[in-house]
Amino acid sequence: MGCGKSSVGRRLAGLTGHRFLDTDDLIAQAEGRSIPEIFAAEGEAYFRDVEHRVLSEQVGICGLVLSTGGGLVLRPENREILRRLGVVAWLDADREALFERATRTGKRPLLQTDNPRETFFRLLDERLSVYQEVADFRVDSTNLSHDEAAQSLLDGALREGRRFEY
Repeated sequence: MGCGKSSVGRRLAGLTGHRFLDTDDLIAQAEGRSIPEIFAAEGEAYFRDVEHRVLSEQVGICGLVLSTGGGLVLRPENREILRRLGVVAWLDADREALFERATRTGKRPLLQTDNPRETFFRLLDERLSVYQEVADFRVDSTNLSHDEAAQSLLDGALREGRRFEY
């Protein structure tokens, strides 16, 4: 949460000529309602089931830059799908910067708690080892513009041996 996945992903898609997709957008489209509405009405477990379904639907599609929600990697089957899809990059930032960015709008369902700061850092700590496991490489976006972060992601993907057709 708060690393700039969607904004940076759109810019990366522009650099590569690939199509940009965001799993949160795919979920909202599939359900006909917003992510906060899904969480409020159905809960996180239901959301994670829909998230898995829309991710699975991307297998076999080439030429994508895919931005995923931060909790998508919690399911082992999702980590396997990500590896099948291609290079997996971890867009990260300083913990305080991530929290500040994630709480700007107040629309994060998982942070609708009595202590959003505590919740945010607990979730981040729980997820860090999984991010490290699944990612082919990591980009720290703390002091980067969206364009610089996108270029760093492209450079990292190229170092991983991924070729892009323009």
